[in-house]
Amino acid sequence: FKTYQKRASDGGFIDEPELPTLAVDEAIVNAVAHRDYGIRIPIECALYKDGFIVENPGRVNQRDKLLPDRFNLTDVTLDSMPRNSTLIQWLKNMRGDDGRAFVQALSEGTKKMRDEMSRLGLPTPSYETNIKRTFVTLFSQAEEREAAYRAGSATAFPTEYANLFPLKLMTSNGIQESPSIFNKRLKELDRYLIDSLEAKGWFIDRINFGQITAHRKGINLPLPEYVKPYLQFSPAYIFQFKIYGGQMFLCLDYTLEVKSRAYIRDLLKSFTPQDLNGRHAIAKITDWQRGHIVWADIETTLIRFDESGREEFVASAQVIPDLPIALIERNLKVAHIHFDLFREIKKGSLALEPNSSRVRAEKSVASAGELSNSVFPLFVNDLTITLDKSPLTLYRGNEGLLAIHSLAEPVVEFNRHQETPDIRDGITRYGSYESDPKKVELIPICLASLRDGMANLIERLKAGKFKYAGSERTFHTQLTYNSIVTVTSPEQILQECKRLLNEHPEWQGDPGLGRLFLAHTPEDGYSLDDEKSPYYAVKRFLLENGIPSQMVDTPTLQNPDWKDLNLALNISAKCGMTPWVLPNSIPDADFFIGLSYTQSHSQELRRLLGYSTVFNKFGRWEFYSGNTDAFSYDERNTFFAQLTESTLKQIAQSNSLSDS
Repeated sequence: FKTYQKRASDGGFIDEPELPTLAVDEAIVNAVAHRDYGIRIPIECALYKDGFIVENPGRVNQRDKLLPDRFNLTDVTLDSMPRNSTLIQWLKNMRGDDGRAFVQALSEGTKKMRDEMSRLGLPTPSYETNIKRTFVTLFSQAEEREAAYRAGSATAFPTEYANLFPLKLMTSNGIQESPSIFNKRLKELDRYLIDSLEAKGWFIDRINFGQITAHRKGINLPLPEYVKPYLQFSPAYIFQFKIYGGQMFLCLDYTLEVKSRAYIRDLLKSFTPQDLNGRHAIAKITDWQRGHIVWADIETTLIRFDESGREEFVASAQVIPDLPIALIERNLKVAHIHFDLFREIKKGSLALEPNSSRVRAEKSVASAGELSNSVFPLFVNDLTITLDKSPLTLYRGNEGLLAIHSLAEPVVEFNRHQETPDIRDGITRYGSYESDPKKVELIPICLASLRDGMANLIERLKAGKFKYAGSERTFHTQLTYNSIVTVTSPEQILQECKRLLNEHPEWQGDPGLGRLFLAHTPEDGYSLDDEKSPYYAVKRFLLENGIPSQMVDTPTLQNPDWKDLNLALNISAKCGMTPWVLPNSIPDADFFIGLSYTQSHSQELRRLLGYSTVFNKFGRWEFYSGNTDAFSYDERNTFFAQLTESTLKQIAQSNSLSDS
């Protein structure tokens, strides 16, 4: 909730909350105390621009009167009729952070809500109740109040902040220096920050393109004892220097470092040296140092150390490689360790928290406060750089250095001109915008062991499940196939694609887009960004030959639940079907070009594959162009400029953009 500062009648300013804290507390506590626990749905709280709603199961009960379905606390006085006296007694014993009991005088709660709202000049709480649900609404009148405060030159103090913490640069003479002296030289500051972090007990996990990832030594999240020999979870932060609007900031982000604890000597019992060569690692000679694995066997490993650049042989029992998640999971499977790695990663990274973004922000603010007194100040030549503990404030509108502008979800048009901003609901309820029947021949390719999974997946795409009603009803697309091509190894998938095109050259560049390769590309043994993996090799080959393709991973073949709708959408759209459009044209635009990229980190360089996707002014897809060769991260601006120019030329030459 926001806090407003308004001018007091006797001079100065006073703080005024968006909604009274006591009224919000009472609305929630009343929901817990008086809900019908026989109805097994949760209490839900929702904050809107103009109010706060608490929804709880069951009707409001009163001893001697029948309540209308809609009322407010001005017209009706409520008496407390708890359904569970034991729960009420517990709530009376429990106390909040301020020491106040959750429940005090039973009949006073709703009266306090009414009085607190009236004290701020707000409408009294309103109720809507039926046999299943009760809604309590506290209207904040936020927009009207903010307009009045602005007219009276008052200031709204928001609770929204960026993860940017101001830095101040002072010379030895006490003069504040402009951050512009570090324009295009921010990397020079990284070394000073790294040295200070290490001196204060931080471990540097990686340094990547201006971002420093580090965690406090010895601080790890708890894991089961049987898992500890294999991995550790460390709460970490990503640091990066930024300059905005002539001011310098430290960008601070919470993250989770998932580290393998397995030594190369042990890993090579089930991994090959090729799995480990070229990876980051830490190696111990006299102390632990970062480096890269040049070559490894079960006895010794050749390491190129980052700091010195020297190559030295180290005992493989003293080298821990930095493994990607896929290889950590594989190592756990080899050791027969049953551990839900991905769920625990989500938990450790706070993704399972009900309000994860706020929790992450609070962690960053707390760490910034500690860093400002320990790691900072930094001493750079004759400059002293200090860190502000408070993050940059964000304002809605045009105030402040960085302003917040909300964008409403656009309304999207589906079949028979039905409209809704909810795409998933719209596509499943109304079907695709384009309703002309289309027939798509699938060319399924997979490992022989997963043939039944591929057949079941195709049937699922055709028939649907849950809210998805199948490809014909939802996307007006009939999916067919003659047979499933099977191979014995992932490497053979590309060879089969080449064989099929040699036998059917007419498939290449088919303007009708009536055919799609549905290829299973196993992910085990390949990193997600390996451009030489079967996934990228097959995709590149088919793209260069003008044939749509859709890759499928092993988990989808094993269980397509909740994935079938997106998969069918991808297949239908790639074959020319328009799933939805905008009911009105994009203002002041003739067309829209979307630029995107896929990145890999081969040979320690960030490599990109760029794409350009063109839509007309109504959001209808027109064509796609891109490259199949990776370019370096440093060349991205040049490449995207060339890609945009070539896309514009293609639009001008074809003059084929549709006008609907």
